[in-house]
Amino acid sequence: MEFAGKLVFITGGGGGIGGGMAAAFAERGARLVLADINLAHAEEEAAKLPGHVDVALLSLDVTSADSWLAARAQVEDRLGPVDILCNNAGVASGFKPLVETTPEEFERVMSINVKGVYNGIAAMAPGMISRRAGHIVNTSSMNGLNPFGTFAVYSASKFAVLGLSDAVRQELAPFGVGVSTLFPGLTRSRMSESSTEGPIARNAAQAAAIRANMMDPLWLGRAVVKAVEANEPYIITHPEYAADTKARFDQILSAFGQPAQPGYRSGSSATAG
Repeated sequence: MEFAGKLVFITGGGGGIGGGMAAAFAERGARLVLADINLAHAEEEAAKLPGHVDVALLSLDVTSADSWLAARAQVEDRLGPVDILCNNAGVASGFKPLVETTPEEFERVMSINVKGVYNGIAAMAPGMISRRAGHIVNTSSMNGLNPFGTFAVYSASKFAVLGLSDAVRQELAPFGVGVSTLFPGLTRSRMSESSTEGPIARNAAQAAAIRANMMDPLWLGRAVVKAVEANEPYIITHPEYAADTKARFDQILSAFGQPAQPGYRSGSSATAG
């Protein structure tokens, strides 16, 4: 895919990873829409871009279908159709056991991290289908591959993004529309910076060490650009998590043995025949 002149719509455009995507697509000549519920944050990210970059700012509540439809109409009227959609807006749940999570906290994380992705696809994918062209990038997390205790709600939301993305990739492929899933590890962003002020960081030295290990979001953005160009399904930016991911997958695969019911389908796929 050539990026010069293409219109890239980025939710969570006022955050670190959203800003990194914006800068990386701008390097390739794309036009940008930075959408965020906090327009001031989007303005901060836009100010970091070179002066020649074509960038528009938009207030967007990703949890609202009406907000998405209004955003699409506004963008199409002013700038034309969206070529690349980056569903990047997300929030963390905080570090605590699931049983201490309130229904309201659970609903907020799922509404932004999962429903927000659905709303974006529902709003923008039909136009891509009709044009037989486009690409969608959905931001999951390394916690969407490797869950851990005290982060259950966030992990659940990011696993949902992976499952949704894999299924939608199959659905849209016949129409020439690609779908990729981004799995960031520790990256400099407002969300990760705020985590150094919570239970994960017990003292100032630990917080400083965490910040020092955060990846520059521009490099995540460049990885996204390469994946879109090659229509890759998965974008892994932090390879240090490979061993943990392999161990988890090996444990899952080891659970595949004989059918629970002797002789059931002679071991063939349950979808066969």
